[in-house]
Amino acid sequence: MKNIITILLPFLMFTTSLHARQDTIQMKEIEITSSRIPQLYSENIRILHIIDRAGIESGSASTLSDLLSALPSVDIRQRGTAGVQGDLSMRGGTFEQTMILIDGVQMNDPQTGHHSLSLPVDLDAIERIEILEGPGSRIFGPNAFSGAINIITRKQGQNKLKVGLGAGEYGLNDQSIGLSIGQKRLSNHTQVSRSSSQGYISNTDFNQLQLMSRFDLINKLGSWSLMGGLADKAFGAYKFYSGTYPWQFEQLNTRMANLSYALPGKASVKANAYWRRNNDRFELFREGPDWYVKQGDVYIRGTDTAGFRTAAGLIPYAGHNYHRTDVFGIETNLSHNGRFSRSAVGVTWRSEHILSNVLGEKRDHPKPVNNENALFTYGKSRDNLNVFAEYGIFARKLSVSAGMLAYWSSAYGWYVHPGLDAGFALNTHWRIFASANPSLRLPTFTDLYYKGPVNQANPDLKPENSMTWESGLKFKRKQFSSSLALFLRDGKNIIDWVRPSDSVKWISMNHTEVRTVGAEWQLSYSENAPGKLFVPQRAGIALAYYDNSKQSGDFQSAYALDYVKFKISLGATHRLPAQLSLAWNLTYREREGGWYDAALKQTIAYEALWLLDARLSWSLKRWKVFASASNLLNTPFVDIANVQMPGRWVSAGLTYEINFE
Repeated sequence: MKNIITILLPFLMFTTSLHARQDTIQMKEIEITSSRIPQLYSENIRILHIIDRAGIESGSASTLSDLLSALPSVDIRQRGTAGVQGDLSMRGGTFEQTMILIDGVQMNDPQTGHHSLSLPVDLDAIERIEILEGPGSRIFGPNAFSGAINIITRKQGQNKLKVGLGAGEYGLNDQSIGLSIGQKRLSNHTQVSRSSSQGYISNTDFNQLQLMSRFDLINKLGSWSLMGGLADKAFGAYKFYSGTYPWQFEQLNTRMANLSYALPGKASVKANAYWRRNNDRFELFREGPDWYVKQGDVYIRGTDTAGFRTAAGLIPYAGHNYHRTDVFGIETNLSHNGRFSRSAVGVTWRSEHILSNVLGEKRDHPKPVNNENALFTYGKSRDNLNVFAEYGIFARKLSVSAGMLAYWSSAYGWYVHPGLDAGFALNTHWRIFASANPSLRLPTFTDLYYKGPVNQANPDLKPENSMTWESGLKFKRKQFSSSLALFLRDGKNIIDWVRPSDSVKWISMNHTEVRTVGAEWQLSYSENAPGKLFVPQRAGIALAYYDNSKQSGDFQSAYALDYVKFKISLGATHRLPAQLSLAWNLTYREREGGWYDAALKQTIAYEALWLLDARLSWSLKRWKVFASASNLLNTPFVDIANVQMPGRWVSAGLTYEINFE
């Protein structure tokens, strides 16, 4: 802790000295989408962070995962690089308890939270990101248990073409192209990106493609938006889900489409209809051998030769796992904006389906897997209906928002959850707030049906729920903003994979009760105009502390007590001479829990660590050239079990823009 203070003290002194600057830039107010009632960002009662377009372009992050992991409340446990796969959680929760949205459309996969970040957008396709800390079920419905992240895609701005190329160590290659065209009434923004690598160690290679296109139309009837996207990822999954089987491989193909409509005014209407499909092919043994054999503590591929089979004990391979999920949804929201009060009502319907050769209930008529010699022999469907109501009073100093979620599921019946937020302005700069909100999370199809050598799912699982009490303080003055939040979350019927002390199998149960106590503090500085050389144009420091305690009897927990306990995030962007700029982000974290090393036959605790990412950029008219380094300190670490993450990874690239106007 002494070393931490030594590092933080100069930064705190430096950022405090920025208060002496008198120049100020008037920021344009943003109407946030993470609310049922019309609401400006400055009116928001809860803790809501916004990463705007300028912050995305000037930062050190190369992927969405890198960008989000810098936030104090967010924990992304990566199994691979370049956003190949990561388990996202917030506020000490599990990776199944955070909702991911694109333009308000829920992207969580009903199969498993491991696929939540399989998204058809890269950083160039994003206008801003809204991060709601704490329960969001009252706003978005089930699964916004410990937080929600809403990604807002870019509309057409200037008519321009942007091309990007990049390369780096381990055979890294990146290509991207973005095109914006249109008039005021009809416009389009299309973004395509591709990246690949040979991998930093054996079986960590990847190849991924992202495509997003958004059309916007404004006419007398209102504004219309049609967005479609595709994400295709194929990657070597070295020890991703089990160290016993290191030669895993996975391919994900995610598609989505969303048609939305909005009629603004004192009485406004919003509606959308969406579809999302995810295809998952998982290979326990890459290239699918007919046989495999155990060597020491791991299983490897074998060959089908009779003599070797007898001598080495070859085991027949049952084949790959195939899953296809389809989600259909319709949502409407009606709101009224009065002088001091605002109200809204909304209804959403969401239908979830899975076809699989592993998960679900036995099908009477198996269905062929597209382009594969396999059958979907299992399946399951469920329908969900959400009814929302919200009423808010926004006076000069007092803000109060009360709402309710009434939820019905074809699998679980009715649930009703009310909630309340309140804020009071002490003066023009300081505001206090308090809230009490419930949460609800449905079990995934993996929670319900997955069976394996060391896993046994429970099809009788019920939804997990919690109640969160929160209070805090906000500060805003010129370019500075700060917040402090304290919360208590009581979780009931928490879904966890647990293992009795006398068993080798992990069992999914509603057994665990988890109480989470948390504290978060952040201070940030930001201005739009270029500042003095070396003085940060943007700077921030944030700290988060969480403590989970559970009551689960004589069971070992797989997820509920495996979380980041303490995290510090520091970052800044500096303007340098000769059109150069430098962005960096330094993160410190202490993770609770550990992982079992089969070779050593003991549990290894996670080590506290520092991670530093940096990017140096040079801009001249239409050109921008950059060099970046992730894990600049070359820190050895694991995010999950024994999946070793890479050390220092250096890359470089350039972009070129052509404006048509």
